[in-house]
Amino acid sequence: MIITSGLHIDQAPPMRIPFQFFATAPAFMIIAGLCMAWWHGDMLLTPLVSESVTLVHLTVLGWLSMVMLGAMYQMIPVLAGIRVPLLKWATWVYAMFVIGVVSILAQIGFSLHRWFLLTASIGLLVAIVMFFIPIAIALVRTPAKHPTVVAMRMAILSLAAAMSMGQIFLGEYAHGFLDLDRSAMVGIHLTWGLLGWVATLIIGVSFQVLPMFYMMPVFPTLAAGWILTGIGVTLLALLAALYWGTLGLALVAGIPGLLAVVYYGVEILKLVGQRKRKIVDATFRFWQFGLICGAASLAVLALWPLMDGEWSRYLFGALFMYGFAGSIVLGMLYKIIPFLVWFHRFSRLVGLADVPMMDDLVPEWSLKWHPILHMAMVACLVGAAVSYQHLLFIPAGLLLVVSGGLVAWLIFFALRPKPPEVAQAMDFNSFFKDMPKPGEMKDG
Repeated sequence: MIITSGLHIDQAPPMRIPFQFFATAPAFMIIAGLCMAWWHGDMLLTPLVSESVTLVHLTVLGWLSMVMLGAMYQMIPVLAGIRVPLLKWATWVYAMFVIGVVSILAQIGFSLHRWFLLTASIGLLVAIVMFFIPIAIALVRTPAKHPTVVAMRMAILSLAAAMSMGQIFLGEYAHGFLDLDRSAMVGIHLTWGLLGWVATLIIGVSFQVLPMFYMMPVFPTLAAGWILTGIGVTLLALLAALYWGTLGLALVAGIPGLLAVVYYGVEILKLVGQRKRKIVDATFRFWQFGLICGAASLAVLALWPLMDGEWSRYLFGALFMYGFAGSIVLGMLYKIIPFLVWFHRFSRLVGLADVPMMDDLVPEWSLKWHPILHMAMVACLVGAAVSYQHLLFIPAGLLLVVSGGLVAWLIFFALRPKPPEVAQAMDFNSFFKDMPKPGEMKDG
């Protein structure tokens, strides 16, 4: 079933714009996997060791955000019903974002040269500014009032806030001028990045995407509003926690967001049970596993004050970044990539020539085994955090490399079929080009 309601060819960006982001994400997945396996001995020293910091940014920026940035250019015309202006900037956004992530890897990961920190700072700053301006213009101008639009607005504001604090960290890393409580700022930076940017965008998009792809009932608008309000209150309240620098205030500030995400999980479970399409495919498995890991990461977060040791931070990171966000992003790619290829290359030819179905653009073997391999990778990371066995990072890293390879194969496989040639006789405009105009027609 192909649902294109509200989607118009003249609104959608050229396919190359989202695909340049999508095609680069698996490369960073492979790099992150190789680094994870290579650095396995240092991964459990402390959560803020340079290897761990680099791996987090390779995952959140290089993999997850790379996909999310590309998807935003495509989703806004679909879900908000408005074009994104200044599309020529998208290539600069892509190039500068890649330069920024690679520079973080070069200096924080491998200590090649301190000038890479300046390069990372400039690259990421330029990328986010050039991404934020056109996306914000579109989201302000859109007439759509759906909660998904509100979630997108919150997500890009959180991205800008997290990146701004990241700029401070890069400067502090290079020059050591930071006077505020660094641990508090790290916590807020992670909250804005993971909850504000990653989770809010995933939750907001799921309000419309899950019912569309899996024939579920519409997500209740009132419930969506309360969920986004709770997340928003937590994101703003954390500013006060940063100013006063108290752990108790930070924990209180996190309660509304925690309750909001729990409420979201309860509503999603209700809708999943009411879906009309009971068939469970591999993409739905990604969503199921992602939501389970998301719930588990919330449990870890809620019990954090009671846990002794830093292993809980590794456990939260494994469950949230790879289990929750990683699973859902992979599941979405298996839907988005074949849809975009079909839409841009074959939708105009329906009824004029034989065109493939969207399912024909997905490699069957990859779709079958990818969820299993991904779950095994997350299980290795969880095992490493719980047991403090750093050797488990080796199979986890290698499985992440395979996962990145499967995403690359998905993109290559979907792009292989070429649009069929349509006979000239089927160009209906040509039938009428030589007909006289009404004023030129003669009687008799």
